[in-house]
Amino acid sequence: MSTKFGRFVAALAILVSIAGNTGLARAGGGAAPSVSAQNLQRPRAPQPQPIDLPALLIPPASSLGVEFVHVATAASVSGAATYIDNPLTNGKPGAIILVTPDLNPGGVGPGVYDNHPIGVYYNAGQWLIFNQDFVAMPVGAAFNVIIPTPGTNVFVHTATAGNSSSNVTYIDNPLTNGNPNALVFVTPNYDPGGVCPCAYDSHPIGVYYPGQWAIFNQDHVAMPVGASFNVFVPPVGDGVFVHTATAGNSADTYIANALTNGNPNAIVFVTPNWDPGGACPCVYDNHNLGVGYTGTHWGILSQDNAAIPVNAAFNVLVLVPASAFFVQTATASNIAGAATFIDHPLTNGHPYALVFVTSNWNPGGACPCVYDNHNIGVYYKSPAGPWAIFNQDHVAMPVGAAFNVIIPPPGANVFVHTATSFSCNCTIIDDPLTNGNPNALVFVTPNWNPGDVGGTFDDHPIGVLYNAGQWLIFNQDLAAMPVGAAFNVFVPPAGPNVFVHTATAGNSTDDYTVIDNPLANGHPNAMVLVTLNGFGPDDIHPIGVYYKSIAGRWAIFNQDYAAIPVNAAFNVLVYNQLYLPLVIR
Repeated sequence: MSTKFGRFVAALAILVSIAGNTGLARAGGGAAPSVSAQNLQRPRAPQPQPIDLPALLIPPASSLGVEFVHVATAASVSGAATYIDNPLTNGKPGAIILVTPDLNPGGVGPGVYDNHPIGVYYNAGQWLIFNQDFVAMPVGAAFNVIIPTPGTNVFVHTATAGNSSSNVTYIDNPLTNGNPNALVFVTPNYDPGGVCPCAYDSHPIGVYYPGQWAIFNQDHVAMPVGASFNVFVPPVGDGVFVHTATAGNSADTYIANALTNGNPNAIVFVTPNWDPGGACPCVYDNHNLGVGYTGTHWGILSQDNAAIPVNAAFNVLVLVPASAFFVQTATASNIAGAATFIDHPLTNGHPYALVFVTSNWNPGGACPCVYDNHNIGVYYKSPAGPWAIFNQDHVAMPVGAAFNVIIPPPGANVFVHTATSFSCNCTIIDDPLTNGNPNALVFVTPNWNPGDVGGTFDDHPIGVLYNAGQWLIFNQDLAAMPVGAAFNVFVPPAGPNVFVHTATAGNSTDDYTVIDNPLANGHPNAMVLVTLNGFGPDDIHPIGVYYKSIAGRWAIFNQDYAAIPVNAAFNVLVYNQLYLPLVIR
């Protein structure tokens, strides 16, 4: 470990980090990537190979909003609340947020219960999730969060003397009036727009349709005048449905849906619905609810472990996955200075897209075979909205440089991590999928301005390392990690396409080490993503991959021709047309 952290080892005892899945942290200032002189290296001998597979793309679905998992950490908890740090909500009192407690994001347990009625409120420039009964927020409590795409179907409803009766407040909206089949999702909002009335409604809530949709307290306590609620009425379709508890689907009622079955990284939202379609079963469930993953299915659960009543019904929302992997080649038409701009429906106009890249010297096993001997990252260009791959040192992007690009489906295992004030060459990831899990395979790509906020360069070769129970992102050359440096993080599920490759004397020659994996072997169009794993010696050089057509193998290489150190380790992710684990099965 001394070669990795040197003078910074002592500082590792101070574990100060913003959790990667608590949102996108605001980055520091900096100028956008710009032009500089380029220094191209000598070409490797051409190894042409016909492209024998079509482009691999999973068509995108329409976006319902930005979703992520927020975990209450010691740093984010204050009394009964936990602060959300996300550029979509920071400094935006008018943001509309919906929340569902998640017992075990990514299927990682045992999980922390928070058996209290929750809500959101705005304070000091940030939104918080809080327990309405003022009980302290437990560290480790997790919440699924969605910030819906703005529209007429996203609004705030406030209870007044005129629209409320007993324990009910009636919604008056064209999308819900006269529409018993609308699916309504709600979260209490203490101070919409950051201003009062500021009324608590510390009760389990639900919705029902008595000729007009209404929000009600399950315990029949009167609805307080001034109580406000964030309301989202998504279009009915895949991922938006009603689930009803039956005697056959267990005390914690199991959701049976192709988008959630076998998918621990799904992000699920629920609101109790007393009479779906305006018709009974009409069963109350007077408990604080959440969701959790059982190992095969997602379930709706009571935070106090009470059984879910038979025939209790729930509106369920889970975003339809949209993902892609493709090769981006820099051309005269898509290069501007140090960057090459991506034109893809999953990234255009989507500042919250999470993009992962690895340099690919010869896509499909064929040239142009152009080196890009620079530390790379991605950034979002406002206001037009394309994402770009750029050289961190501002050197002009060479024509013909190519990159493997992977956009994973949204889930608990894909998030942004931002370095905070911590004097080290590293930044510590605090996430339930990686904490205490030395076998996690972590992939990272620097993100200059997540959510179109900030702009912090980290022009250093990076890697990941497990230390003292947590994974870290570190600069291999021991340079201090800049405050505000941000990284896209992907923790893919285990499978034959995710593994650690270690360079040995037998599989390495000069500046490259050859990968041997059946999903990559003989597949020149496979998508190979690589991140250095600090369990081995550092490889302090910009890296890439290329396909050795003669051997039918992929290789990891140093762009500057430096020898690959024996025992250097790399996390490797492989996708090809015969194996599409990005698809939710």
